Amino acid sequence: MPVAQPALRTVALAVLWTFGTLAQAQTTGLTLRSSPVLEEKISERQRTDGAIFVGGEQITARPDMDLVIEGQATVRRPGLSIKAERIEYDQSRDIVNATGHVRVSRDGSMFEGPRVTLQVDSFQGTFEQPTFELYRGGGHGDASRVEFIDDKRNTIHQARYTTCRRTPGPEWLPEWFVKATQMTIDEEESTVHAEGVQLRFHDVPVMSASSVSFALTDERKSGWLPPLIGVDSVNGLTMSAPYYLDIAPNRDATITPYLMSKRGASVDSEFRYLEQDYKGQARLNLMPSDSLRQQSRWGLSTQHAGSLDTGLDAVGRVGVGLTLNRVSDDNYWRDFPRSGLALTQRLLPSTGVLSWGRGDFSMTAQVQRWQTLQVDTGAITPPYDRAPQITMRYGQWNAEGLDWSIVGDTTRFEANYARIPGVSTATLASLRNGERSYVQTQVSRPWIKPWGFVTPKLQLHATRYQLDNPLPTSGESSLNRVLPTVSVDSGLIFERETNWFGKDILQTLEPRAFYARTPYRDQSLFPIYDSGAADFNLSTIYSENPYVGQDRLVDNNSLTLGVTSRLFDSTSGAEMLKLGVAQRIRFDTQHVVLDPSNPLNPSPTPVSAGLSDLLLGAGVRWNERWTFDSAVQVNTQTDSVVRTTLQSRYNPTPYRVFNTAYRLNKGVSEQVDIGWQWPINDLWGGGDREAESAWSRTRGQGLGPDRWYSVGRMNFSLTEKRLVDTIIGFEYDAGCWLGRVVFERLQSTLSTSNTRLFFQMEFVGLARVGSSPLQSLRTNITNYQFLRDSTAQQSRFQTYE
Repeated sequence: MPVAQPALRTVALAVLWTFGTLAQAQTTGLTLRSSPVLEEKISERQRTDGAIFVGGEQITARPDMDLVIEGQATVRRPGLSIKAERIEYDQSRDIVNATGHVRVSRDGSMFEGPRVTLQVDSFQGTFEQPTFELYRGGGHGDASRVEFIDDKRNTIHQARYTTCRRTPGPEWLPEWFVKATQMTIDEEESTVHAEGVQLRFHDVPVMSASSVSFALTDERKSGWLPPLIGVDSVNGLTMSAPYYLDIAPNRDATITPYLMSKRGASVDSEFRYLEQDYKGQARLNLMPSDSLRQQSRWGLSTQHAGSLDTGLDAVGRVGVGLTLNRVSDDNYWRDFPRSGLALTQRLLPSTGVLSWGRGDFSMTAQVQRWQTLQVDTGAITPPYDRAPQITMRYGQWNAEGLDWSIVGDTTRFEANYARIPGVSTATLASLRNGERSYVQTQVSRPWIKPWGFVTPKLQLHATRYQLDNPLPTSGESSLNRVLPTVSVDSGLIFERETNWFGKDILQTLEPRAFYARTPYRDQSLFPIYDSGAADFNLSTIYSENPYVGQDRLVDNNSLTLGVTSRLFDSTSGAEMLKLGVAQRIRFDTQHVVLDPSNPLNPSPTPVSAGLSDLLLGAGVRWNERWTFDSAVQVNTQTDSVVRTTLQSRYNPTPYRVFNTAYRLNKGVSEQVDIGWQWPINDLWGGGDREAESAWSRTRGQGLGPDRWYSVGRMNFSLTEKRLVDTIIGFEYDAGCWLGRVVFERLQSTLSTSNTRLFFQMEFVGLARVGSSPLQSLRTNITNYQFLRDSTAQQSRFQTYE
């Protein structure tokens, strides 16, 4: 239909006026202002004072009394739209009667049906035989009647509710839906309370309840959570019914009773809190009588972090930290594999810390105790408790460029080896309870330029041990050590611009030299409280001491040489390739050595002068799909590989990831590891990438309905010729519900493992039913993505009418 000439002139004038206004704004410095009309939430004043607009094919009105609108009738006001074939509006009572294809739309919902009577200002009224859609929850349904209580609350009678997408045809039946004799929806609290409830899947009832409550969104709400069901080799058939308690916006709790066919009943509870000055959580598991071990069982894990106001201006606030991990017996870690990461370890730390700082000075005081879970088949030596440890630090970086600091520490170390099964006399004799105090000072002067850097450093270590019992060889109970260390770290940076495979590249060449010198001091009589070998890699090779802790300071006269080359994308600055090589040259024999197989060995074999193992490393991130990382340690004396780590990841799109890894520690282990999440519809040509992209844009979750995914991780020991850890499963995305079946077998000891089978059905927008394998999948599969994560709420402009 051609546009009339006056209309064209109007459009042209409007365009010229717009550009003229923008030009004037640029010359006069005017700025655009946000309009309250476009705000996401409509204020109460806008609702009550906003104008009412009416429209239709024919309008009959009596001023200030009533009006009748017929033919595509519309009544609109801020936050509300009513459309129908006929609308009668009583202005004196502010009541609307609408008939014929009625559609009522407001901020969070939409209703359609044959007839509605509504008091517009208070939003009270009745809708007959409507269908409805709840925008915030993404669900829809139908009912016999809806009673509007106000603009935020309504009651739906004889309701059916689902999140399945409607398909054309009168015979459409959602794959799942909830039937309720009455549903009360509170959009302000984002909750639904339903009575006389029945959940049906493919029109088969799967659950009934007299009353349930659930949230329209991901917001928290007190109530019973769906029951959990699982089967594993330790507990047998397991059933639980969690109850979630929303105590306050910053506090909540979950109490979960368990019934286990092989073991009996238990209760698991978790409490979380978040305050202005502190936060934390506590978890307690109680089993009054365990049929598996014929005893009562319990486990407690707490974490607390915060600060206290002392009320003294000179002191200020004091930091407080508390971590408590304790269990009832030595077998807890393998009998309760899902009781939390901290309680599934054999070494359980409990620590209390006080910290304080002012300017460049800080200090901490802590007490740390260990609970060591011993088993006859694999005893471990418990670490020393710290009771207590007091540390003070002071450091400055002055205007002349000097970086200096001093650290003082005194610690009481205690341990008890009597509980170690089959403990040897030599192990008992190695016990050295006592106190250690040390002072470490250092000063360095970095010179840093764009072309490189030089950093000389001087350190002085002074240590004193006071043992409870005299040494059996010398009879001494006090030991002292003072050692200086001198080091120089230096490097150059060369850059050049080049082009590889059509990409503008910035390439660097970074040679580095690090020299360290520490004189020899016999430390074979010194106890080993907290020292151990640091991981030997391309970062730690440039350090003065290859050991962590303060009990062993290596006699050092060595030079480390290395070179690194990087490739950067000139446009984005992203690192695409990194290659590195480094090796240490020892000019003298190293006499201070820790035996990696037996740290308590007082006379390990010295390390001869010469070349250390050669370290090689490479990392490739050529694009967003492919990544590759590798590290190789080569013994140059035997020309053999001592350690190797090779890792790759292919991640072309969301929900498509394939990870591989190869790890070798010669003489200890050799393993191959693969993990994946992949839509197996690709195998039979069901992967429509355009449809996937459209679904991701509109929903932001999954790759679309009617898709199968394979997920898993397999860790195979080439040394033992067997699978160590295995997780294999399948996920099905139907669009409005998800199904998962996951088999998990995790090695707990050298001879035992824990096997579990998960089944889960998740009704999207409602709840999960079944033992959840999601955390196991995310923990074990790198870059695993949930098919349904939390989603952002729709804007009111997406459903604006």
